[in-house]
Amino acid sequence: MIFGLCEFQQARAQSEMLDVRISLLTCTPGPDLYSVFGHSAIRVQSEITGRTVDWVYNYGTFQFDDSFYLKFARGKLDYILSKSDFADFQYEYIVTGRGIFEQELKLDDNQKNELIGLLEENHKPENRIYRYHFFYDNCSTRIRDIVVKSTNGSVNFTYTYGAEYTFRQSIQKYLDYMPWSDFGIDIALGMPCDKVMQKGDAMFLPDSIMNEFNYAAIGESSLAFPINEILPTDFELIPPGFFTPMVVFILFLIVHVAIGIFFAKRKKMFQITDRTILLVTGLLGLLIVFLWFFTDHTTTKWNLNILWANPLNLILAFALPSRKSKFVNQYIQGYFLILVLFLSGYFFLPQEFNAAILPLIFALLFTIIKLLYPKFISGKLKLNV
Repeated sequence: MIFGLCEFQQARAQSEMLDVRISLLTCTPGPDLYSVFGHSAIRVQSEITGRTVDWVYNYGTFQFDDSFYLKFARGKLDYILSKSDFADFQYEYIVTGRGIFEQELKLDDNQKNELIGLLEENHKPENRIYRYHFFYDNCSTRIRDIVVKSTNGSVNFTYTYGAEYTFRQSIQKYLDYMPWSDFGIDIALGMPCDKVMQKGDAMFLPDSIMNEFNYAAIGESSLAFPINEILPTDFELIPPGFFTPMVVFILFLIVHVAIGIFFAKRKKMFQITDRTILLVTGLLGLLIVFLWFFTDHTTTKWNLNILWANPLNLILAFALPSRKSKFVNQYIQGYFLILVLFLSGYFFLPQEFNAAILPLIFALLFTIIKLLYPKFISGKLKLNV
């Protein structure tokens, strides 16, 4: 049974609420994209007139339906602070084989009362829904903020990282197990994700908040007791299979070049693989434009992937290039220069890119070279379109 704030306050006033324990729960990664980074929650345990209270306050509750990924893509995904019995919360992780770690917080009675009061205030119907932001406002950052607030800002996070990390780099170790999701995320996220994280920023990740709570202090005392594993981990992330984006795109590049050279000898300079690479990169360009200008996301803006994944490629994909079209010729020439400059500055641009885009860019260059310099591919052939 879940008790409300009024009963909690009444029990405290009557000294009926005994042995209050408040803990940070950290759950290990799951198999889906939304769970691969793990999860955080707050657990409150006590005894009220002989009844055991075991609450879990969970800022990571959402409604998963057919529009989930669309809402996420548009930056309009709302999360909810839910409150449930620990047994119900734990059951999901038992079923999926995910582990749970617990860190009891060393708060005094006043701080515990304040924290529970803040949680209950957040759980009110008018307050429990919030607009989710992966890096700055999620199930972990909300816990960090509310614990700090309950102690009047007296928590000192003392852990120092051995090197500087960007937001993009901090999530990479999880996405290594999902190379296609990793590719899509790297395409979607712009330069804001390559910002170096400042003190406290890393706690958007459950593993990081667990680590930082482990080293944090309140005055002369540590913030938390040692980490305790309360549910062993049975599920393990599976290494990716053979057909990763890099492998698939390299295979496409080989086939694309082979077909291009074969038909160039027969005076046919524009093939289905040319249309395919232009169509795919044009659609990716449309996605980048959509995420940049037509969503509420802040991390998908200023995306330099637009330099090679250009929406105008759709024009070339559906209309055969012609030397009689001044616009087409000018676009092809300008696009060729942009691709060459992009490759030249690949390691120096202020954004980190997924390496799997390189075979795609080389495939684009091959198509453009065929259109601009057909003699380079097939001797003295003229452009025949």
